[in-house]
Amino acid sequence: MPDNILRTHNRLTNDFLFFAKHCLQVKNKSGRLVPFELNFGQKFIHNKLEEQKRLTGKVRALILKARQMGCSTYIAGRFYHKNNRIPNKSTFILSHQAATTSALFSIVDRFHELCPDPAKPKAIVSNRRQLKFENGSEYTVGTAGSGDVGRGFTTQLLHLSEVAFFENTDDIQTGILQSVSDEEGTEIIAESTANGMNNWFYQACMDALQGKGDYILIFLPWFWQPEYRREVPPDFAMTPEEIQYAETYGLDEEQIFWRRKKIEDLKSEWKFMQEYPANVMEAFQTSGDSLIDAEKAMRARKRNILNNSTEPLILGVDPARTNDRTVLTLRRGRKIVDYKVYDLMDEMRLAGIIVNLIESRGVDKCFVDKGYGYGTIDRLHELGYRDKVIGVHFSERPIEDDKFLNKRSEMAFAVRDWIGGDDVDIPDDDNFFADLLSIPDAKETSRGLWYIESKDNIKKKYGRSPDIFDSLMLTFAYPVRKNLENTTIRKKIDGVTGKSGGPLKTLNRTRRNRRL
Repeated sequence: MPDNILRTHNRLTNDFLFFAKHCLQVKNKSGRLVPFELNFGQKFIHNKLEEQKRLTGKVRALILKARQMGCSTYIAGRFYHKNNRIPNKSTFILSHQAATTSALFSIVDRFHELCPDPAKPKAIVSNRRQLKFENGSEYTVGTAGSGDVGRGFTTQLLHLSEVAFFENTDDIQTGILQSVSDEEGTEIIAESTANGMNNWFYQACMDALQGKGDYILIFLPWFWQPEYRREVPPDFAMTPEEIQYAETYGLDEEQIFWRRKKIEDLKSEWKFMQEYPANVMEAFQTSGDSLIDAEKAMRARKRNILNNSTEPLILGVDPARTNDRTVLTLRRGRKIVDYKVYDLMDEMRLAGIIVNLIESRGVDKCFVDKGYGYGTIDRLHELGYRDKVIGVHFSERPIEDDKFLNKRSEMAFAVRDWIGGDDVDIPDDDNFFADLLSIPDAKETSRGLWYIESKDNIKKKYGRSPDIFDSLMLTFAYPVRKNLENTTIRKKIDGVTGKSGGPLKTLNRTRRNRRL
């Protein structure tokens, strides 16, 4: 084989983007066949998958997306490329509806039919459900019907399309996913628009956000799709809400006008957010609102304000309970300075971590959930940090006992009002963001006291425990002023170095200007 032909052959095998451009054709929005050149969202997916494959040898990915983003076309092309170039690769596509299954297979069938002959393996089986090539590779599609689908066969490449709409999604883990081994080169890609929170896809996305398991989460917001825009009329003017939305996501008037008309078509803004989300948690929200406004939180995660050293540095600690995480959050005024998440923790190790943070970061006050942290609190008090470390019980009496049912509710409202400020800076991090939005809106007792659902109820309802939120709201347990004393007493007990500064006085005031 001449060198130039060999180089082309190798590039077609190893470079999917090159193969797609020169060997695959897709229909554009006007119905015309054009070479398959990936759009922005498709390239984003491709780069994420290739990075995971390079690091782990395999692909395990969840794709949360707005509607009509080209995800299925990309995955169809990716897997056809592997079947085309690599012998003995088996691909299986499972969709939620027969019509969608047929549409997906027609994409693959077109890829093969229009692929140039020199780059096309001979099909020895070709029907409405299967393409089988002479190189031993095959492409098969099916429609989800029960949790038992996938039992009894093996595949290397699995595409679950609109998986949030499957029936019996709780059985996916023990059914179809078991058809793919953990061998290198295997790939599982599950993509879907959101469909509420009561399904496997939602829980899998939440686990991926928290770094649990093998799956990565790839999110595509609606405004990445180039055709999601509409020419504005001469009298068009954005509402204040639209101006804020545009500023938050960097959108132009044509995109905002397209959004406005789409909301009118759907007759529901929350339905728009589910079908065309701008962020991960927006996709999963229902008609009920969360305590924290998603757009205000998004603006906060896009800010980068300077760390104001004149403000006190406050540490909130939510110790682990059964199957939960231990989370520590450092807040200085309007900025989250840092947060740390630990999956496994014991009381003494946590005490050592807190000591190190107090010493190295100059923490002025540390508030710890007393319900599960009493052992850690006792140890820190033994080490001389009684004035620095305060235990807080979520059910204790709030400062504003005429407005809130308990301390937890008071602290949660403090976070809500804080996030609503104009100059708040939180981590630009999906996991942190998802935790903020996992708190349902407040409720009111018959006595007119505001409260939020318990942590256990939230975990049961939404599939995630809001440990990060709880850690953050502990930084609002009581007002704190900065410790200006420079003298410290250092001591070393059982190998843990600590220092105890002078007492920090809490300010005996109630929070003002609270919006209920």
